[in-house]
Amino acid sequence: MNQQEYEKKFAGTIPDGEHTLKAEKALDLALDIRKFEIELYWKRATYFWTFIGAALAGYALVYKTSVGDDSWLLLVFSNLGFLFSIAWYLVNRGSKFWQNNWERHVDLLEDLVIGPLYKTIAEGVGSKNPLTSPGQYSVSKINQILSVFISLFWVLLIFKSLWPISSSLEPNWFKVGVLVVTVSAVSCLLYFGKSSNKETKTKLTPRSFCVEP
Repeated sequence: MNQQEYEKKFAGTIPDGEHTLKAEKALDLALDIRKFEIELYWKRATYFWTFIGAALAGYALVYKTSVGDDSWLLLVFSNLGFLFSIAWYLVNRGSKFWQNNWERHVDLLEDLVIGPLYKTIAEGVGSKNPLTSPGQYSVSKINQILSVFISLFWVLLIFKSLWPISSSLEPNWFKVGVLVVTVSAVSCLLYFGKSSNKETKTKLTPRSFCVEP
């Protein structure tokens, strides 16, 4: 679909009595859904930070008070932290994808309704303090980079929990199982977590409704 075909889809008016332009209604919806996606973005970030913080606190507590062979607990907490960090990274990318989707709709529709308001950046000019002046940084991109860093940090803690590693030592099958479960979970997130947005198939099943006397 090119831009002309896209604009043709939103030509005309809605038969709502006031004959609202389709493009105007679509623009309002795109702006509302974009705002909703941004609100969900921060709610999801809070959700994952809670679990990541709990895993880090558990790891620190076990490490500080460990007696004997508590390395299996350290491995459990580090794997949980890694799993939630990877999930947070993927959710960040998914949230950004759908936010970009609605922003592109705004880009396409606003010219038909109000003009290029969203696409026009009004930037201050003149001398700027590099410490306090605004900068064109993407909050979502910074969050994605941070989530990758946190994931790598958990990988280091996983290796520390497995240390010492030697071919002469008898394998700890519990630790092997924890690693297998974690790798399987991350693989499922990467493979099955992708959104299918090219084609949607729906099966409609009617249901009956009656009022008993």
